Amino acid sequence: MHQQLLAQLTKFALTDAEILITGATGTGKEVYAAFAHQQSQRAKAAFVPVNCGAIPDQLFENELFGHVGGAFTGAQPRAEGLVAAAEGGTLFLDEVDTLSLSCQVKLLRFIQQKEYRRLGETRLRRANVRFIAATNADLLVAVKAGRFREDLFFRLRVIPIEVPPLWKRKVDIAPLLDHYAAYYAELYRANPITFDASALERLENYSWPGNIRELENCVQYLTCLQLDHAIHAEDLPLLNVEEEDAPNDVASGLSFQKAKRELVTMFEREYLEEALRRSGGNIAEAARASGKARRAFFELMRKHGIRAVSSVQPAGSAESDNGANEVSPISPKSKEPPPLPFRSKSKAT
Repeated sequence: MHQQLLAQLTKFALTDAEILITGATGTGKEVYAAFAHQQSQRAKAAFVPVNCGAIPDQLFENELFGHVGGAFTGAQPRAEGLVAAAEGGTLFLDEVDTLSLSCQVKLLRFIQQKEYRRLGETRLRRANVRFIAATNADLLVAVKAGRFREDLFFRLRVIPIEVPPLWKRKVDIAPLLDHYAAYYAELYRANPITFDASALERLENYSWPGNIRELENCVQYLTCLQLDHAIHAEDLPLLNVEEEDAPNDVASGLSFQKAKRELVTMFEREYLEEALRRSGGNIAEAARASGKARRAFFELMRKHGIRAVSSVQPAGSAESDNGANEVSPISPKSKEPPPLPFRSKSKAT
């Protein structure tokens, strides 16, 4: 499955057509987007990830397009913006479903025209960037519900790429384990871990609710643990939801898919409540600790009917003046994800 995705992306990378990557959280959408960039003619220029869920509506144009001196009160003399940082390269729009409708209008015009103005400037600038977007949401459902513009959906979905969850890609589990074992052994200057038959069986039959991110964390933890033997099944830091809840689900006559959905719902709710408890009800702090954008974290709270007493409001609502709790979009200098495992042999010239 992984090699098929790489082969597809290698072929599509040779064009400048927009790519929309869909898949559950933790499936490696940004890594696949970076791979498409690396295989393209734009590989020597920047790959700039933008976390759309971390940009408040009122800062959207400034973050993307930049501003000139005096454009607004307190403005720095000049800010280039993320579009300028991606000039000649690729602009990766992660969590594009979290953009408000007003921001979607601005993004649609920019993608269509490839032209923009910095705030406070009359000069029209031309952008030479390729767009790759990603989402873990069903955009078609969002379109029908009026939360996402239909014209933007079809503008982004020129080349649709779906990344399946890890439980549907069991053939990829062993190569991923080998890749991350070698990666973290080198990173931590430690001995690479190995797995015995019981551990491999457990890993291959696990449902991986956190997908590749959970697998990577598992290998990272075990590498840090530095046991003096091959990893056994009982050494694995996996969730026990399957063993604890499967008998009741079977007894109740639930279908596999329905039982799984209920388990995922239970896990999400308990995780959110624990994250909020640890942060004292501070939504922004809980979101940062969980690795999710504040708006996406708040949407999960709304989904599960969870309330938290906090002075920090969800993204898109009124913000405090000092911006101390603001989550910044990923900058071009951010830490890159680990190298893509077992790469495709082909490379764009």
